[in-house]
Amino acid sequence: MGVVVVLAVMVIGAGCSRPIVKQPPPGGPQAMIPGPGVGVQEQDVQAVQATLRDIYFDYDQFTLTPDAQAALQFNADVLRRAPHVRIIVEGHCDERGTDEYNLALGERRARAVVDYLIGLGISPDRATTVSYGSELPVDPGHNEAAWAKNRRAHFRASR
Repeated sequence: MGVVVVLAVMVIGAGCSRPIVKQPPPGGPQAMIPGPGVGVQEQDVQAVQATLRDIYFDYDQFTLTPDAQAALQFNADVLRRAPHVRIIVEGHCDERGTDEYNLALGERRARAVVDYLIGLGISPDRATTVSYGSELPVDPGHNEAAWAKNRRAHFRASR
């Protein structure tokens, strides 16, 4: 009888001490995004963050290419499925140009992205912009391939 009680306590104790881990559902991160009316939890914000696509720009431009528009359509679909998640759109530039010029260009890029999302039905109060100019390159190289990666609008999701 004492062995049975010890075993029962061990089984119950082991079950209580393990964290509950949610396995991602089929369909990847987008399937984890909550539907309308569901409270936003950190894992929901992280799922949105992992799903949103960066937007890339041509040199010295803030106009949206057809590829950028397609990526923004995808992002708008993701955001519609997570109506309580807010976003910060970060404008980035390559290293060419003055700091002042790149900060202004980064802001125009971020603003162009937010304006396009608003046109697709995303509420303006869900999005803010910030420009980092050339201060946070994703690729530190000094060539066209690196510069192309750095000319972007990046999304940060939040509650």
